[in-house]
Amino acid sequence: MGSKMLTGSMLVIGPILAIIMIIIEPGGTTDESSFSVQVQNLLDSSTLGGITGVGWTWALLSVTIGTAYLARSMQGEQKPGSDLAGLAAVLAFLSAGIVAVTSGLNTVLYDSGWTDQGGDAATSLAIGEAAFRGMFMFTGAANLLLGIAIFRQKNLNHIVGIITGLFGALLLIGWLLPSVIHENEVFGLIGFIGFLGWPVMTVVLGILTIRQARAE
Repeated sequence: MGSKMLTGSMLVIGPILAIIMIIIEPGGTTDESSFSVQVQNLLDSSTLGGITGVGWTWALLSVTIGTAYLARSMQGEQKPGSDLAGLAAVLAFLSAGIVAVTSGLNTVLYDSGWTDQGGDAATSLAIGEAAFRGMFMFTGAANLLLGIAIFRQKNLNHIVGIITGLFGALLLIGWLLPSVIHENEVFGLIGFIGFLGWPVMTVVLGILTIRQARAE
């Protein structure tokens, strides 16, 4: 499997796996629930919670690393927007690092030895959630820069590049100003649209990358 084929496959599989995790994820872990309630619900369904935790990790790593690989493939001295693509790759890799840290924080919830030593599961989950929000901010910035680079290079589809950059900007704004969002419905809607459009455009980029790899 070539590098482009691998990159495209990661971009397609990641969002699909995330949708599956949303469907089978244990109930009662909404934003309205306290962290202690969320922890208890996860522990009550420890097997399913562990499976969905691993699934979410693989899904988000596939998306973030796939995005980083795509951005890196667009770098080159003679390529327009190369610097933007390089910065997008760095931000995407940072997002992947946050996913890995969040996964570790959530994994300890099921470690009885850790809690017996005084570990606070609710605090661990809260820290993980806080870091997870930062991941969306970096991902939004990465997609904004990647979209601009795609538009300038026209290596995939310039219209797709514009839409990718637009949703990336909306995602960035939506997670960059959390305090404003809670007080302003318009900003909340902007973030929500960006959140919905991000996985859709990720799949589109993955499909275009796979088609490009097959055509070479």
